[in-house]
Amino acid sequence: MKTAKKITFCLGMVLMFSGLLSLPRPHDPDEAGRVQILKSALTIDSNYLLFLVEDFEGERPWDFYRVDSFLAVTQFAGSVPKSEAFLQETTLLKESGYPQLQNQTSFLVQSYVENPRLDHWEVRPKEPILLPLGMPIQGILWVYSEGHHINLSMGLSQKKSKDLYFDLGTLNFVGWRRLEFSIHLPKENTRLIQSMSFPISFASFRLKSLTSQKKGEFHLYFDNLSFVIDKRTFIYPGSEVNDAWGNKR
Repeated sequence: MKTAKKITFCLGMVLMFSGLLSLPRPHDPDEAGRVQILKSALTIDSNYLLFLVEDFEGERPWDFYRVDSFLAVTQFAGSVPKSEAFLQETTLLKESGYPQLQNQTSFLVQSYVENPRLDHWEVRPKEPILLPLGMPIQGILWVYSEGHHINLSMGLSQKKSKDLYFDLGTLNFVGWRRLEFSIHLPKENTRLIQSMSFPISFASFRLKSLTSQKKGEFHLYFDNLSFVIDKRTFIYPGSEVNDAWGNKR
């Protein structure tokens, strides 16, 4: 009886954290609290894996792709978030398999808005970043903006499938912000992942100027892109994906 109660309690805690981590959602100013929720969920359920896609420490080459602007610059800069939440998340990443994480630089993206109605950009790593086996269900990215009316989305690629894009929202805030976003994969992509023959990769960031964006130069910084991977996808062939973290509240 005690064992059954313990299992029920643990299941209830996982479901509670799943609901709290559901996205999309409005920005939560308690970013440190969100990191603690993530840490607790990872501790309670070992089926969740925190995967660091990119730390932006300068080892991986990135570049603009299909950009019309005369100014298009990417480089690694010594500007990183200073918040307690960022420090806590860095510690969590180190505990999750990245003990050498330094967080000394971030990724600077700089360009120029000429036509706010039409301008868009795509920034890619030289090679797509392969994800581990499992189902990506949640993403986390730290972004610095200066109130730009520019929308940010993220692209995933997979063989035998068209690229998928997920919205991170409009970057109309000032300073560093921790962005969380849901990853809902179509059934056909889920089946390809479950076959263990067609893993999925991170492919790109897309930026799109809104009509309200002012003309002129802009710059953004990115840091610590990571995904939560649900490994239960591979319990048995054809199993349904447990994507409780992606359900809307």
